Amino acid sequence: MGQVNLAFITTLAFIFIGFILKTGGIIKEQEGKILSRLLMHTTFPALMIVSTIHIDLNFRLFLIPLFAIGISAIMLTIAFFLFKNEKNSIRGVLTMGSGGWNVGLFGFPLIESIWGAKALLFAIMYDIGNTFLAFGVLYPIGNHFSEVPSRGKLNMLKKVLLLPPVLGMIMGLTLNATNIPLPNILEDVIITLSKANKPLVLLLLGIYLSFNLDKNQFNGILKVLSIRYGIGLLTILAIYLLLPKSLMSSVLIGLVILPVGMSVLLFSDELGFDAKIAGTLANLSLLLSFGLLWLVITWLQLY
Repeated sequence: MGQVNLAFITTLAFIFIGFILKTGGIIKEQEGKILSRLLMHTTFPALMIVSTIHIDLNFRLFLIPLFAIGISAIMLTIAFFLFKNEKNSIRGVLTMGSGGWNVGLFGFPLIESIWGAKALLFAIMYDIGNTFLAFGVLYPIGNHFSEVPSRGKLNMLKKVLLLPPVLGMIMGLTLNATNIPLPNILEDVIITLSKANKPLVLLLLGIYLSFNLDKNQFNGILKVLSIRYGIGLLTILAIYLLLPKSLMSSVLIGLVILPVGMSVLLFSDELGFDAKIAGTLANLSLLLSFGLLWLVITWLQLY
């Protein structure tokens, strides 16, 4: 239990340092976007390769993306009908915010801190389903309610497939399946880069953290959070009661209550929705998820 508390306290410390750097004027949020781009092209793909190149591939692992899609489908279905009386510009962002998770920025470093690098395998498989959801489900839903002309939006799928982390994951799985070894020097470089991902990502989260809440749509935001954490907690109960205790079941319990995905912010901006609502959702869910994860993992002794 001491290790779990240390993991959460360390994570909170890094996020707090990033937040202080921003509020103190040392780093601006705009400069955080430069750091995000740097991580996207270096540490994230390196982490994907390291986490997938030596794993034991089996059929059970490929059920995890389907699990993620199934849970999100339930949340999105509830949201689709719950917000049917809202105007399209609000309905679009609230419905998108009800599905998907922030696995890469928030989930990966926290999961690695609590359960170690081996646990990242399950998070990566979950993120495969999450990525499909973001660009194959959430974006089309937002597009359906958007009044912005749809010209060029189909290129989004192509863009995500060419993202360095996705390419890193594909490369790692390919090398794994073909048993092609990496040269020692190259492997050392990739491992060193992957180790830098966790602290830098947590600092970035702190830089992005904001407490400027959109009070005008607070009722809708609370409904989204109720859907996400209501279904999340029910899923946790099902996993805990139905699956044998293992590293995989423990990680899945943590994954289903992760925060709103950062992609909702990007999609809202592009599709002409109120990005402040998406930002409020992302920030509130980050705080709620952090507290709930600490409580659930400690209470259920998932360490």
